[in-house]
Amino acid sequence: MKLWDNAFDTTASALAEEFNRSISFDKRLYTYDIAGTLAHVKMLKKQHIIPEDEADEILFALNELLSDIQSGEVIIDESYEDIHSYVELYLTEKIGDSAKKMHTGRSRNDQVALDMRLFVIQETRRLKSGLDELITAMIAKASDATEDIMPAFTHLRKAQPTTFAHYICAYIEMFLRDLKRIAAIEEDCLEAMPLGSGACCGNTYDIDREYVAELLGFSDVTHNSIDGVSDRDYMLDMLYALSMMMMHISRYCEELILFTSEQYAFFTIGNAFCSGSSMMPQKKNPDMAELLRGKTGRVYGALIQMLTTMKAQPLSYNKDMQEDKEFFFDAIDTANKCLKIFTAMFESVTLNKETAYRAARDSYITAVDAADYLVKKGLPFRDAYKKAAGLVNYCIDNNKYFHELTAEELHQAGGFDKKLLKAITVEHSIKQRRQTGGPAPEAVKKSLAHYKAQLNKILSQN
Repeated sequence: MKLWDNAFDTTASALAEEFNRSISFDKRLYTYDIAGTLAHVKMLKKQHIIPEDEADEILFALNELLSDIQSGEVIIDESYEDIHSYVELYLTEKIGDSAKKMHTGRSRNDQVALDMRLFVIQETRRLKSGLDELITAMIAKASDATEDIMPAFTHLRKAQPTTFAHYICAYIEMFLRDLKRIAAIEEDCLEAMPLGSGACCGNTYDIDREYVAELLGFSDVTHNSIDGVSDRDYMLDMLYALSMMMMHISRYCEELILFTSEQYAFFTIGNAFCSGSSMMPQKKNPDMAELLRGKTGRVYGALIQMLTTMKAQPLSYNKDMQEDKEFFFDAIDTANKCLKIFTAMFESVTLNKETAYRAARDSYITAVDAADYLVKKGLPFRDAYKKAAGLVNYCIDNNKYFHELTAEELHQAGGFDKKLLKAITVEHSIKQRRQTGGPAPEAVKKSLAHYKAQLNKILSQN
């Protein structure tokens, strides 16, 4: 069933009709389509473009349809072309010719542009809530781990000592950036209400676009009708933001997979987020982390698909743009599910404190602290670096770690005084790194307070 029947003399084949139909996936936009139509009809009534009694009849029928779909009393019929056609033709069948007036002054082009913006606005709010939950959980876990020592890595090699809290803070930074991106998309969408753009060049009716925008919660309207119906930048922004968020989830999962392995054993994942092997009884596989890592590529795929669809679109609207939805909806659903399971899995992770501490202590990751100690005594850093390297080589040759050295061995290794023994402990190294952003407990507590303030600021903006 089509809105454009009899517009011209043609008969589409059943195959072509099925190929053209989008209601199987765009039916999820029904709440936004009805909301936009309600606002549009209220405006038509206010502007005396359609009679008041007919507008009221349409409004009543629209609200009834919305309620019936939500309750399950009405099931959306997928024989219609799209959700826009369904709503209009359903009302026409129910209340007659009055319903035919509800499309006055608009096109499906600006109608779908509005629906998608309303959908994206709602999804940004859902994602903000999910990220709020995750970041809050991370802050709570970090707050309890400011003194729990573990190694930090570069090139997957032990680099310097840090704390579990400082490590978690790195991911808090990432997810705060994700939250900022999502919040910015919401703000951007709320500034551009496209309804009233028509097919591409507006319409001849005395419509009040600003009134519709106000009813729907927008702060402004689009200011070019051609761009109004053809803009999909906000969807690309959303897909990029989702891809970044999934990339951050995947990075953590990669480390979780590594650091829960027998080779590291720094962390333990809750059993609810692991599975066994069908053959090997001893296995505890980090399946959820691996699935999250895998689903990242699925979201990336949606971004590439949308970029490819839009890369050669002439102005203004083209049927290609129907392809903006299926992958987009899948990316939204995938990201939301991943965020939820990731948050729950993160909360189940525990630090194996003794193992992580020994991994930091039984190494040479405070070699730079030895160099810094000498610099503070007046030696140029490059010379201090060489003497610290000599100390590392001495330990390797003698099969010892720094914490196992005696004062005599320090002197023998390069004329170091015994006060160096304290300077090269992992505890001392961390406590000395008190600058903002450093791993010292007081520095981490300062960062956590900053993150709480940032979180509240971002969430209170819209």
